[in-house]
Order: sequence, then structure tokens, then C-alpha cells
Amino acid sequence: MFNDGLAANNRLNINNRLNTGNTELSAGHRYKRYVPAGQSSQMIIGATKETDYQLVTIAQNLYDKYDLKRVFYSAFVNVNMDESLPLQEDGKGVPLLREHRLYQADWLMRFYGFKSYELLSEQKPNFNVLLDPKCDWAISHLELFPVEINRADYYTLLRVPGIGVTSARRIVKARRCAILGFDDLKKMGVVLKRALYFITCNGRMMYNTRIDEDYITNGLIGVEKLNNYQIEHHQSYRQLSLFDDTIGDVKLWQKNA
Repeated sequence: MFNDGLAANNRLNINNRLNTGNTELSAGHRYKRYVPAGQSSQMIIGATKETDYQLVTIAQNLYDKYDLKRVFYSAFVNVNMDESLPLQEDGKGVPLLREHRLYQADWLMRFYGFKSYELLSEQKPNFNVLLDPKCDWAISHLELFPVEINRADYYTLLRVPGIGVTSARRIVKARRCAILGFDDLKKMGVVLKRALYFITCNGRMMYNTRIDEDYITNGLIGVEKLNNYQIEHHQSYRQLSLFDDTIGDVKLWQKNA
């Protein structure tokens, strides 16, 4: 009975440390925060039949409920071709592009304010391999576009394909002093080949662009084909692991944001 009570008390103390971070003790001492550098987890993609929607929903819950620092994704590789291990139906293994799309979605959830249910649903359980998740989301919500660069708030700018965290901050800061044009956006790091379908500058679009789902999709897929080929075939592409830092993730996203 005593041991059970002691164990329960220890669990309570651990939970208190997790929830409160640093807790004052007598004589001015403090508990050290549990795992100060942050906790991480890793998902193996394709070993079982979970959909992308299930995976990003789990990742969202881990971030929201357990304050995880990172969730990593690794495409399952049956190295020994062991029959007791799961095999892909086509026998070719899990596409690295699927892993890449999950990393992009994870980045959107952590830094761009997206929720997993905005990116996928039970009706649409997997990511479009031809478009990155941000472009795919924007095409599905054309009623929100085009966005006027000189008036949109910071969080709206973050949802525009081709505009990242740094360029959104630059836009908000620069437009306090001047009306911005497309040349200004290019200098700020905006990827206009994606953004041009979704923005206006001083009430005008960059080209005579139709706000039409098929038209924009065809235009963006042309941009994405080269990126997709490089991901699937380039020898320098590698899986991110649990032991990678955020630098590789930043480069991976900046190349394809």
C-alpha cells in the first residue's frame, strides 16, 4: 500500500513538473524543466496503412497536447526484403515525395498557423503529390484570393503560396513607408512564380490571371514538376532523421515554399 502511494505521488510530481516547467522549492531551489531542449518523435511512413490525414492529425495532437519540439517522418524501407516485413503494393517502397509532403505540412502547422484539418480530411485523406500542401490548400480556397499585398495582415500573408515567414515580415515592415509593387516583392524573397496567382499589388495582378481552379493548378504543376523529379531522383536528397536539427528542415522548406 505504501509503495503504491509513493508511486502515485511520484507520478503526480512528474506531471507537475511537465505542466509548470520550473517550480520553486524551499531554500530557493527550482526543479529543472523536463527535457529542456524539447522532446521529439518520429513516424515511419508506409510501414502500415495510415493515411496522411491520420499522420498529420497525430502530429497536431502531439504538438498541441505534449508541446513537442519536432515530429520527424521517415519513409519505410524494407532493406532486406524480408517477407515478414510490410511491402508496398507496387514493390517499389514508399515514395520519398510522400515523406517530403508530410514535412511541408508539418512546417505549415508549426510556423504558418495551419491546422491538420485544414490541410486534409477523411474525404481527402492524402496529399497531392503534384502540389505542395500550401498551394493545394490555396487552390481549394480560391474564395479567399486574391490578397492585396498592401493591406493584408501578417497571418493572411502567411497563407499565400510563395510567401514565407521572413518575406511576410518584410512586407509588413516595408509597406509602412511605401506602396509595394511586384518588383519590391521579388527583392524581399517572395516566390512570384507561385504567389502571382494569389496576390494583387495596388489592386492589380502581375499578369492577366484567371482565378480558376484548373487554370491555376495547371500553372503550378508546371512549376512543381522539376522539384518533384529532383526529390525522387536526386542523389543529394536524404531522409531527415530524429537526430537532424532544424537547419536541414529550413533549407528543405525554403527550396520548395
